[in-house]
Amino acid sequence: MPGNLDVDRIAGNINQQYLADILVRLAKVPTEVPLGPDTFIEPDDPKLVHYVQQVLRPELQSLGAQNITDAPRNQLVVTYGAGASDASLLVMVYTPTQHHNLMNDPFSGKIANASEWGFDEPCIFGQGVGQNKSHQAIMLAVLKALVEQNVELSGTLYFAVNNEGRSSHRCSDAILDSLGQKPEFAILMTRTGKGISLGNRGRVDANIEVRGKASHSSVPGQGLSAIEGANEVLNRLKRVPLEGKHPLLGERHAIAYQMLFEPLAPHTLPEVARLRVDRRLLPCDDPAVAVGDIRDTIGDMSPYQVTVEQGEYMLPALVDPDHPGLEALKLAHWTTTGTHANAYYGHGTFDAGGPCAAGVPAVMYGVGGGIWPLGVDFVPISHLNQVAESMLRTILTLLT
Repeated sequence: MPGNLDVDRIAGNINQQYLADILVRLAKVPTEVPLGPDTFIEPDDPKLVHYVQQVLRPELQSLGAQNITDAPRNQLVVTYGAGASDASLLVMVYTPTQHHNLMNDPFSGKIANASEWGFDEPCIFGQGVGQNKSHQAIMLAVLKALVEQNVELSGTLYFAVNNEGRSSHRCSDAILDSLGQKPEFAILMTRTGKGISLGNRGRVDANIEVRGKASHSSVPGQGLSAIEGANEVLNRLKRVPLEGKHPLLGERHAIAYQMLFEPLAPHTLPEVARLRVDRRLLPCDDPAVAVGDIRDTIGDMSPYQVTVEQGEYMLPALVDPDHPGLEALKLAHWTTTGTHANAYYGHGTFDAGGPCAAGVPAVMYGVGGGIWPLGVDFVPISHLNQVAESMLRTILTLLT
């Protein structure tokens, strides 16, 4: 690292008041996925277009970010650095809010003590502050510090606003395709409790339709109830081949997480059942083969008509625990907090598998707080400050 670069001074000059203030502002702008059977949101949904183009873009411009480009799917990429070296880092934050759907007053942006939920300190409340808005605010504060202190990076920082709300990798693929080079490392910012996720299982949706014949519930023999058909599908799912276990990522599973019936009419046994099955993937699993196993296991259910189609998928992620980018993040976290970051392998599925599959090692890192997945959402202000400093130190370490 250049001798004239005072990392401690730069990292210590993050404007913490701005960081809290901008998160309060962001927390008041809705970006949530509505409750209901359609759990996806498109990147060009008017809600996200407003948030990206009318909230985040003007804020980036006001901070003096000079190189803001548009990526497909309503996404933004800020490029910062001289590009004099090959060193490069991609930091992605996400806009759709998918959790904490039942919290009261979800867009208050209030600051209050959260001792009731185990955090006896000032916290900022609002739906999405844990999953994504804290991390947008953190990177805005980091960019502000870089610009105001006129920090010169010899490498290249890519800061991307990612609109993935369909549980796929299409938004990340579009961002990677828009960059001038393949980043050496990526940090995907989401709620990790200040830990670092080094990997996770993937998942593919199997969309199953069971079609029978509607009848009045007083004469069930005159029809073919889709409820009974769905029950048989659930029974057969227990026989899907799921053998094998990964030493770090765990086991596969196939479990139905959504079931809808049509028509919903008085005293009527429905004609159609639609089930969505979560099939978890391990490295080397092919999503199409995994869905094919489900299709083959369900087999013929005559007189019901059954179709099994592949839905959205995300790939597994796994990063070398000795990767230099990861080591830089760990060191930055330790320097900032005086503690070692908890490095773990998650059971959930997120976007890291997309960059990993494209040859860009990607880990996840971010704040904690909130009662996941449906309850109140909040973030401790101390987490904001610490994660912001850790991110700035990591950037300086890798790109100078």
